[in-house]
Amino acid sequence: MKNNIKKLAELVNGTIVGDQTIIIFGVASIEKAQTGDIVFVENSKFLEKALLSQASAIVLPKKLVPKDFNQKVLILVDQAKLAFAQIINVIHPSIKVYSLIETTAIIANTAQLALDVSVGHHSIIGKKTKIGSCSVIGSHCVIGQEVEIGQECVIHSNVTIYDKVKILDRVVIHSGSVIGSDGFGYVFYDGQYHKFPQIGDVIIESDVEIGSNVSIDRGALDSTVIGQGTKIDNLVQIAHNVKIGKTCVLAAQVGVSGSSIIEDNVIVGGQVGIADHVRIESGAIIGAQAGIPTGKIIRRGLTVWGTPARPIDDFKRIYGQTQQLPMLKEKLLKLEKEIAELKKIKN
Repeated sequence: MKNNIKKLAELVNGTIVGDQTIIIFGVASIEKAQTGDIVFVENSKFLEKALLSQASAIVLPKKLVPKDFNQKVLILVDQAKLAFAQIINVIHPSIKVYSLIETTAIIANTAQLALDVSVGHHSIIGKKTKIGSCSVIGSHCVIGQEVEIGQECVIHSNVTIYDKVKILDRVVIHSGSVIGSDGFGYVFYDGQYHKFPQIGDVIIESDVEIGSNVSIDRGALDSTVIGQGTKIDNLVQIAHNVKIGKTCVLAAQVGVSGSSIIEDNVIVGGQVGIADHVRIESGAIIGAQAGIPTGKIIRRGLTVWGTPARPIDDFKRIYGQTQQLPMLKEKLLKLEKEIAELKKIKN
């Protein structure tokens, strides 16, 4: 697809340095760029490599303007990666899905679908479910009864949404995810586990994206809530009654136990385990593979790491000391030997 560099710069509110008439045909990584491609650079580490590449243009921050452009055209912006993402959307627009309900789909008579909703092959939509305008339901999805799905949502193939789940606008759910399954609630009595009924629901607010093979359990009595703009990576487990705030990020393989609260703007690294009734306050960062014990409060803006999680400076200090244990062991054995020799001499 042909794109004039000037139009791309206008799209991202950027300033052009160099030839304003060149045509851009594609986007690429610095390593694979060819003539006609545009690349981006976020920091000085990759600037020289980009200048030596075959790319015709570079998107980069205003503060990184090089002295020698090496015949490249520059688009100077405030946030290079965001601007590059916007350019990608122009050069490689999403495949348009036309309003179509496949004949193999099974839709309850009492379901209410906007006229421009698309439903893929072999999907099932239950009684009294409502789906808003411009939403797309992929193939082989199962959507239960009394579900609400807002406008411009994309539910990819093989997603299961249980009864009474509420999804607001512009939500994306990737393949294999299960929303609204029963929480892990049991009462142990007389030598066996008795199921505690899970009669709550799930509320997913607008602009949330949920990766593939994610499981979000319904509340036991209340709601499990995913806040507006939150992004959830693949293979994440969110248990019953969990409340996740706005604009959070949860990386792959995170597990959040029941009744924990994650406030706004929290970042949770990969493979983090969060026990039950934890509260993570706004702006906190949880390093990868950290473990948060039951009832713990991670204070606002704090960065923690390790198991059990602790402030990152404490973790680094303790971790650094543990790396010296083999040397300390040798010293201790040597001292024990010297003490034993002194005792022999004394005796």
